[in-house]
Amino acid sequence: MEKTYLNRFFTRSNIINPQINKDLVVHNYMLLKGYHRNEYFFKNTLFNKLVIGKYSFATTAAFEEVAIGKSKADFVLVNHSHGVVFEIKTDLDNLDRLYTQLEDYSTVFSELYVVTSEKNYYPVYRAIKNFETVGIIVLTNGVNLSIRKEAINFDEYLDFNYLFKLLRRNEYEDIIKRHFSVLPDVPPVYYYKECLNLFKKFNIKVAQNEVMKKLRERKKLNQVKLVRELPMEIRWLMYSSKLNRDELEIIIRQYK
Repeated sequence: MEKTYLNRFFTRSNIINPQINKDLVVHNYMLLKGYHRNEYFFKNTLFNKLVIGKYSFATTAAFEEVAIGKSKADFVLVNHSHGVVFEIKTDLDNLDRLYTQLEDYSTVFSELYVVTSEKNYYPVYRAIKNFETVGIIVLTNGVNLSIRKEAINFDEYLDFNYLFKLLRRNEYEDIIKRHFSVLPDVPPVYYYKECLNLFKKFNIKVAQNEVMKKLRERKKLNQVKLVRELPMEIRWLMYSSKLNRDELEIIIRQYK
């Protein structure tokens, strides 16, 4: 089975195709597990093991490709007001930019992990040995998440500007109104800057907590809980596809 086929198979447009059934999904996912552990396989494993297996939809949200600086975090988990980045490095990935990516992520998140394979553990370890606070998780052959190096919370690089950039306008307005009662009364051209200036009055950890809570609130509980009813092989794909409740219910019926 070609790897290109497997990459294309686990896409939203393909999975919602009524001609695709559960047996085919399970079969192709087993091929991913055995022969082609791509980025989707890693993300789906993180989602099933952590969001569904360890935490709760009521307190936890997950995101992918979160833009921070010049990088995009592969998998971000927010539990209550604590966020963690999981940067995925499969056997196919280049490690040249890894250190720079982690520097970008540390402007917003205090806990960082690199998730990789058994084969790739030592190359990853060598690549980040000078970034002592970053943890390493190995996705084992048995599809377990093995922490080989524990992450250490690190706040020194947190940056108000990067934190603020993650917020939508309605989100930062809500934060400012709750803390300062009113919004800036300035011409539109200065509005964003004045909101940012107020945001910078917080303690940096308070600012970080406010941003994490807003990220978590973006996931609607009554919709994402339905993802648990889907086959585990496609849960992350459907969770991250921003489907509404009716669309999710149609897919659940398709894969019964």
